[in-house]
Amino acid sequence: MLKQIKGSASGNLARIQVLSYARLSNYRSFFGAADDAQALGLYQWNDDLSAALFRTISQVEVVLRNRFHHAMSLRYGAVGGHGTRDWYAHVALGTHSRSKITDVTHYKRRHQLLPRVPAPSPDDVVSRLTFGFWPHLLDLKNDVHNRPVDWGPILVDVLPGHRQRQDTHWAKLKHRDALFARLDLCNELRNRIAHHEPIWKLGPLMDERRPRRGVPLNVQAPAPSTPSEALTRLQLLYGRVIELLAWLSPAVAAQYAASDMHLRCLNLLQPEVLEAYKRALPPAEIDLSKMGNLRTLRKALRYAARRKQPVLVKDGRRLIGHLTVGSGFLSAGISP
Repeated sequence: MLKQIKGSASGNLARIQVLSYARLSNYRSFFGAADDAQALGLYQWNDDLSAALFRTISQVEVVLRNRFHHAMSLRYGAVGGHGTRDWYAHVALGTHSRSKITDVTHYKRRHQLLPRVPAPSPDDVVSRLTFGFWPHLLDLKNDVHNRPVDWGPILVDVLPGHRQRQDTHWAKLKHRDALFARLDLCNELRNRIAHHEPIWKLGPLMDERRPRRGVPLNVQAPAPSTPSEALTRLQLLYGRVIELLAWLSPAVAAQYAASDMHLRCLNLLQPEVLEAYKRALPPAEIDLSKMGNLRTLRKALRYAARRKQPVLVKDGRRLIGHLTVGSGFLSAGISP
């Protein structure tokens, strides 16, 4: 029915040695792991959650840059087609933001910056800008002719799913600062994952606005000090990422809400699943080519569900997906 994978104990020991006991010490202390095997299971949970969140934030990033690119191209630029112009060459970007553009459009030779020939298209330039570029685009005040940038209608175009659809709302600095904070949050999560930092190890939750001189941010909640608090914080942050996606594109957000990745993220953020990872049960295998009927498959899945055990789904020698069972629903990943 379910084939248990052998050699997990020796494999775990080798992995612990490679990762280092010091790296796993945070998991032992914060989550109360009884031994290194439990700490390794928790480390795997963090790894799986980070991978799922990274894919989610990457989708937000693509939609975000395309929304800004289109909205700015409608108002600025000379090179390119409708909705895809070189707007970045016609606005007064700050020094740091301008350098990010120049990194794409120019190259260095003998301490000189020379334009690339042929020049990259506006789409190529925008596709190579990092997530961190977009929050700071909100610092933009004027175009190259010193005319003020009218952020009101621009942000109405960028955020078609936001409850505020009035130009006057986004014309106010405090509302743009709140948007900056949301974008910066997503970028911070992305960078934490990219730098292999524990996704659960978070600082205090601050007001969702931008710090300004003389107006310090307030602490809404202290840094998580228990596994339960860490999960609650991660659920809140994930909700904010999903809400941003819905602001940017209700259609994409609706499609994402029905996706396996969303179910997997929700699953990984449940305490029951965290405990299942802590128990460090090795994955079992289901070989569909050896399943005689649907009843046998159901029996195998129910058995895995009771044990909260991850399952690798194979078709002969080919791995076609994985299942994580927990908290009343199933999360699945399908391989191409």
